[in-house]
Amino acid sequence: MTNKTKISLHKAYSTDGIELDSILFEPLKKTKKIIIHVHGKEGNFVQNHFVSVLGNRYAENGYAFLTFNNRGHDYMADLIKKTSTGFIWEQGGSMYDILEDSQYDIQGVITYVLDLGFDEIILQGHSLGPHKICYYIVNNPNHKVSKIILLTTADVRYQFDFMVPEWEKYSLIAKRLVNEGKGKELMPVKLWSNCPISAASFWNYTNPNNNCFVFNGTHPENEYKNFNKITLPILVVNPDNDVATGIKQEKAIQFLKERTASKNFQAFISNCIVNSRSSVRFRPSAHEKTRFSR
Repeated sequence: MTNKTKISLHKAYSTDGIELDSILFEPLKKTKKIIIHVHGKEGNFVQNHFVSVLGNRYAENGYAFLTFNNRGHDYMADLIKKTSTGFIWEQGGSMYDILEDSQYDIQGVITYVLDLGFDEIILQGHSLGPHKICYYIVNNPNHKVSKIILLTTADVRYQFDFMVPEWEKYSLIAKRLVNEGKGKELMPVKLWSNCPISAASFWNYTNPNNNCFVFNGTHPENEYKNFNKITLPILVVNPDNDVATGIKQEKAIQFLKERTASKNFQAFISNCIVNSRSSVRFRPSAHEKTRFSR
């Protein structure tokens, strides 16, 4: 606990029983407002240095903040699963992650915080987190979410084009392995960050109807799948030095603005400042102090 923040460890469960380690930051004054953070590919709930900073800053401003391990955390992970007869182990992690399964994690955590007494829920995602949030919102119309925050709207198609040579050929190999019941086998190629990937997950990323190619700045002729159907208030923050969008941030934000269905859309391009005490803060870039609003 700090002078302004109460911090506690929690274990939520996905709707299909996966144990999700979590940390909750709360203001000392009771609040019913909470921000739930969804981390990105092969990350974990405390990997990014900004997570603890945001937890404390949100608490100082009257919001609770919960960050949790989703089933795709780290390269490979032993997941604990609760069943009707007890607990079992299940192999998981990024190399076995299926994006659509993230809805079970997100729903489980939302149910958990509702049971804790929170009733104003904001979903925040980073990197691959925004893709998972967009899928959850569109495919769970009875959700309890009031707003969403998207940090780094990564162009996954760009990552494949730039980082995975001949990915379309490997996608067909992954499809064949899945059809043969060999989806757990690892592919002979890795993803960015030197991440191993199973055939099932590779196919999940790259099949023609995938939900991973969402923020298609490098291929703007394609739809911004799921994102373009969300009518909730949306806040986007993209760091000006982040290359994950594949294009300049001004253009990335402009494409988002053109494709959003939200009537309350705001976006910022920010600098990430690290000072001598290793704290992190965000501020609008010198060349982009105005916000992009719809």
